[in-house]
Amino acid sequence: MKTSDTSKSNILYLDSGSGIGGGQRSLLLLLNLLDKERFTPFVGCLGDSAFAAEVEKTAANVIPLSLPAAHNKTDKVKRFTFRDLLEDFRQLRVIFELHRAVQRHRIDLIHANSLSVALLGGIVAKINRIPILMHKRYATSYGVLDRLCERLLHRVILVSEATRWDFAPAAKQTLIYNGVDLDAFQASSEEVETLRTELFSSEPNAAVLVGVVTRITPEKGIHFLVKAMGELKKKTNAKLLIVGGPYFQKDIDYMDTLKQKVADLGVEDSVIFTGFLSDTRIVTSLLDIVLVPSIIPEACPRTIIEAMAVGKPVIATPLGGSKELVTPETGILVPPEDASAIADAIATLATDPGRLIAMRKAARDRAVDLFSSEKNTTLTETVYTELLTGH
Repeated sequence: MKTSDTSKSNILYLDSGSGIGGGQRSLLLLLNLLDKERFTPFVGCLGDSAFAAEVEKTAANVIPLSLPAAHNKTDKVKRFTFRDLLEDFRQLRVIFELHRAVQRHRIDLIHANSLSVALLGGIVAKINRIPILMHKRYATSYGVLDRLCERLLHRVILVSEATRWDFAPAAKQTLIYNGVDLDAFQASSEEVETLRTELFSSEPNAAVLVGVVTRITPEKGIHFLVKAMGELKKKTNAKLLIVGGPYFQKDIDYMDTLKQKVADLGVEDSVIFTGFLSDTRIVTSLLDIVLVPSIIPEACPRTIIEAMAVGKPVIATPLGGSKELVTPETGILVPPEDASAIADAIATLATDPGRLIAMRKAARDRAVDLFSSEKNTTLTETVYTELLTGH
């Protein structure tokens, strides 16, 4: 239903995620910071999903839709399978659901949070003659699907240069990095020490803490971290936290493989699986070094941005947006799928406290300059205004 205040614009956000990954967390942050005096948000998503439950906590209205579920992207090259596409086409009925939602709620603009919903939303936007934009949160190529989507869109918000479409007009693409609430993401010293005691009750200050905070899946390269810990066993007293949980069955199997590898290498005392932690700001604040060993390009890893927000150095692979987020002043880039390089980078920083301190300050400064959620929300609202007044 349309808001009674006709001075506001109704925006329909579309997201197909069944879980809550980086893209969903970024959208939730945008929903919380959106200027409600100018915009009324509606969110079309899977109605019984964890993401929908989080949207309910914001000021946005949830519109349950039969959107395609998120695809399993374990393969480093083939991101969509024919089965994925067939399942999506079977759900073309969602176009009719979307059209009814746009009509009923008098939507003025559609903001798609992924490619699959942008393709569906683009058709509905054309039917209703309203603008549509997509947040491009992927750095890989989908070939003909990318080109088809670009023709349907009025604007694309890039989350890094790595997500840019070379074939699309530059004027259609706007770079706005993912943001983080720089103040709210800061954990108190009491919160950090409580978590430290829970994890290391017998030796709370005995180690340099490194960690990966992510969904547990092979594309994140966590197995190379476990192997690196095997190489570091006699070099440093570093401990590795693996923070996160699996989504798909393959990911559950992968988690089992990781735990077996830890046992085989004899590093059970150095590797801790925490499981999913909803409040990542505390564990990120606890870590001395944040690890992002992805083996496929990621558009703009939130883990890196959140690490910098709390002044933490990052060791990452130079794939996708990571190579433009991490500078020599804020971290170390290592070759993908190279456990020895990861081990060397950890050892280098773990044994150089002065360099760690300098990197902490540089990381926080970079976050303030580029990754403020307030600044980036304002930039996104500017795109809305341009589309609404120019369409």
